[in-house]
Amino acid sequence: MKFGNLCIAGHNYINDTQFGKLDNLGITDIVKISDLYGNIIEYEVYDKKQISADDLSCTEQDTSGFRQITLITCNNIKGNRVCVKAREKVINP
Repeated sequence: MKFGNLCIAGHNYINDTQFGKLDNLGITDIVKISDLYGNIIEYEVYDKKQISADDLSCTEQDTSGFRQITLITCNNIKGNRVCVKAREKVINP
């Protein structure tokens, strides 16, 4: 992915599997994503919020040229969702 917003939705199980711990992430926490070749990209959390189940604005692809991920899961309260957004962490050489 050159740039854009990779959106990943997962189940929030009571036993903390899949996205069951997503709500524990906080601003500046690091999320690591690896590809099939073993390359790891680090993303730093910059936003976390509760959204309604029908709010799709978090999937917007205009990222001003950044590589970004959006992680979404239900929060089991009134049909809302947890939405965590993170940008690629650029490491200076």
